[in-house]
Amino acid sequence: MSEKVIEVNQNNFQQEVIQRSYNEPVLVDFWAPWCGPCRMLGPVLEKLANEPNSGFTLAKLNSDQNPGLSMQYGIQGIPAVKAFSNGRVVDEFVGAQPEGMVRQFLGRVKGAAGSGTASSAAGVKSETPPADPAQRLQAARDALKSGDGCKAQRFLSGFPAGAQASEAGRLLTLAEFVCSGGRSVGATGEAQAQYLQAASAMQRRESSTALYSLLVALNHETPSGQIKARNLMEAIFSLLGEADPLTQQYRPLVK
Repeated sequence: MSEKVIEVNQNNFQQEVIQRSYNEPVLVDFWAPWCGPCRMLGPVLEKLANEPNSGFTLAKLNSDQNPGLSMQYGIQGIPAVKAFSNGRVVDEFVGAQPEGMVRQFLGRVKGAAGSGTASSAAGVKSETPPADPAQRLQAARDALKSGDGCKAQRFLSGFPAGAQASEAGRLLTLAEFVCSGGRSVGATGEAQAQYLQAASAMQRRESSTALYSLLVALNHETPSGQIKARNLMEAIFSLLGEADPLTQQYRPLVK
């Protein structure tokens, strides 16, 4: 391993992939020791990462040892490479690819990252929580609707007391859940698997899938855990609004 090629797992994924991707693209290589095509692709990715001014970090993730992350990101075959920029997946491919194809892939990723970085630099003020509580709450809602739980969390943490504080607290629970990839609830078994799927769905802006997964988690949870699932569903209802068809469909099912 080197500075540009790192090993990641369930414990450091948030810091080494999600947070790092705000500074430069991170390619996550989902692999396993028994996988022949993985052994073909791995050296190609490592060679490109270690080139001078490569402009990205390669994160190696053993999918056998991290089934939760593999499930969260929908890994059905390996090797699978997912490129992260600004906290989210911006491109991906599956299977061993020749070096030329991988270089083309990297070109697309860097282009997407460059666009994101430019817009981020042009809108630095939007990253700072607005002073007005109503505007701050709306900025957090917009971030959650775009799938960026970490950004929403920054806006909602330490929210000032007042008329919007109750809703801010409800949405903060959801923001922390999405930002952690569903691991913040600390559940086990089938419930945890459903939480991971729900968080991933929110990152992809698929509220319907998230609500369904949370409903399944609710049915597999302990009595104390059911409170967490209900709170997350209530937060999504708050995000969507009472008139939204999904709120009207799922609210009667949350008992």
